[in-house]
Amino acid sequence: MIRKGKYAIHNGSEYSFSLLEDKSIRLISNKHADLSQGFKHLDENIYIKNVSVEEVDLFKIKSKAIYKGEVFPASEERRTGKVLLDTTNTELAKRMGFERTDKYMYSKSVEWDEVNIIEERKPYILD
Repeated sequence: MIRKGKYAIHNGSEYSFSLLEDKSIRLISNKHADLSQGFKHLDENIYIKNVSVEEVDLFKIKSKAIYKGEVFPASEERRTGKVLLDTTNTELAKRMGFERTDKYMYSKSVEWDEVNIIEERKPYILD
């Protein structure tokens, strides 16, 4: 799984989150077991818990993939389950066999075992 976006650490576990209007944090889980941690069932396999910002450590994740010695932004293709790599570097794209997908964008789908996924974590600062 390739993670991107805003995350919070609460009681030693990581959750995606959304910021509520009152500046509290809504933790989002897909684990039924989190009901025992005070989460409430919202829908299908979605569980939520509202907490104060003081109860969590917030950070952002941006995932990248190392493919044949080069680093690319990475995401997971929902349709195929493969890793989607992107670049705007025309020469690199040609050398690596990427296809042009937009005026300045090139993309390539690769298998999971062809890449090493790395997560860049940065603190998330509330405005």
